Amino acid sequence: MAETFYLSLLAANLSALDDLADRWEGIHRDIKGLGKRMHDEVLSPLRDKGYWEGAAAPYAWKMIDDIERQLENAAKVADSARRVVEDAVSDLKSAQRELKDATRRAKEKGLYINANGTLARDVIDNVCKAELTDEDKKTIEAANHEIAEILKRGVIADRNLAYSLMADIGLGQWFNSDPQLRDIDSTARIGQDEYNALDLAMQGKDPYPGLSSDDPYSLGSDWVTGDGPRHREYYSGDEMTELIRSSDSMKQLRLDTLDQFRRTGQPEGSVAYSISESGKLGALKKLVTTDLPAIVTGDKDHLGEAFTGSYNLHYTVKGQEPDGSLVVEYKLHNNTSNESFLHYIGYYDWLEKTNREKGVFSSVDQEIVWTERIPAKGK
Repeated sequence: MAETFYLSLLAANLSALDDLADRWEGIHRDIKGLGKRMHDEVLSPLRDKGYWEGAAAPYAWKMIDDIERQLENAAKVADSARRVVEDAVSDLKSAQRELKDATRRAKEKGLYINANGTLARDVIDNVCKAELTDEDKKTIEAANHEIAEILKRGVIADRNLAYSLMADIGLGQWFNSDPQLRDIDSTARIGQDEYNALDLAMQGKDPYPGLSSDDPYSLGSDWVTGDGPRHREYYSGDEMTELIRSSDSMKQLRLDTLDQFRRTGQPEGSVAYSISESGKLGALKKLVTTDLPAIVTGDKDHLGEAFTGSYNLHYTVKGQEPDGSLVVEYKLHNNTSNESFLHYIGYYDWLEKTNREKGVFSSVDQEIVWTERIPAKGK
């Protein structure tokens, strides 16, 4: 099992970030001015003083000019990276120090802290109690809230550091000519499309995947006929992704995401949309009044959820801005199958036996991933 952020922050050796900032500073010091030297000592004599003439000369001058610009850009990136790391290490050290203090105080009261930093609701004075007094409950809740608030600050510093550095370095072949971030509190300058690209790159994936032409109708057709791959991935900009993002159900799920992170400080979690929240009659009513009309008319507010039915979204916090806006990656797994087609009658074990792996009416597995910025008020 992967180590939780709570345990990682408690044990982290943050002096490594001090060393990293020093290395960036050293790199900046060593390469600052090299671009000008390249111009003065190499390009200018060759081009301006006639030391190199002939058909190849203009091409050579251009290549040397490119090297000059790259050296200048590298110096800019090194300086920005140093500033970002120095800003982040201060916030992380503060969060770590306060987290250790809060953990010590909780343990002194005999409270039990789970691996993710949440507190057991029935342990105090090192005893598991069947019934707690109001004072006991207040003690546990206060400690839980304190640790959650510290974790939030640590998560935000950690994630903002990662994306600020990546944005400054850039994803292009050459050094970034305009690194704009000098601290970890300026991530509002990172656009949503850039966040999506950076997120994919940090997972070792193609930051700019080609757009898919799939839509719910073509997917439904492929399920019936058995055509096409049985596993498909969709990213920001794909029709399937945008239908989920724009669906009416996402309005509440964004609010749920904000609420969970603010309450728990956990960097990951799940939110869910259920068609049967009001029972089977409610699900049937939604089918008749909302989903079927959406499928017939192509209503983008409801077509995505009409296609998926009930769904769970896993979210991972990627950063937060000073105004409280939260940047999250959402991931949805959906399976178009005989079982899911019959979900309106309920979810029963026997329905799974109707699924097929090959041929007509065979299951099509989908993974939908995107990163977005949720305004602080959840609008």
